[in-house]
Amino acid sequence: MSKIGLVRVDSRLLHGQVVTRWIGKVNAKEVIIVDDELAKDDFMIEVFEMAAPSGVKLIVKSAQEAKEFLENKDLSKAIVLFKSIPALLKGMDQDLPVTDIQIGGIGGGTGRVVVFKNITLTKDEYEQLLDLEKAGKHIYLQTVPEDKQVSLADISGKF
Repeated sequence: MSKIGLVRVDSRLLHGQVVTRWIGKVNAKEVIIVDDELAKDDFMIEVFEMAAPSGVKLIVKSAQEAKEFLENKDLSKAIVLFKSIPALLKGMDQDLPVTDIQIGGIGGGTGRVVVFKNITLTKDEYEQLLDLEKAGKHIYLQTVPEDKQVSLADISGKF
């Protein structure tokens, strides 16, 4: 299996920044959303399919289905999206073939801290990401391609 073009955590999933910036940056031909709830919602899958640009295939899989789907595929022109850190962790529990993980837009809420632009994390999420990093994953924060990648070490003072 080749390296995945982009693995991103973004609470908005397939939205303007992903469509207009990241798909072009990766030259993506597929957007694969890994989300247990969305995988069961045919109506919302249709909505996301309409949001995908022409020539880009949208695929939605549960965390459990994703491992088999992602194995032995050329994913160099694919974007894999997770809605949240818990969804990412569920995917990692399935031993998904992921090495680099971009943390994108994650909205605010109770107990959440703004760590970079429109990215918020809880202290627990931050620590869970640190654990992934210690396990050999490259974790970074970046909202748009023009932004410099921000490491977890760069935001350690936020908690």
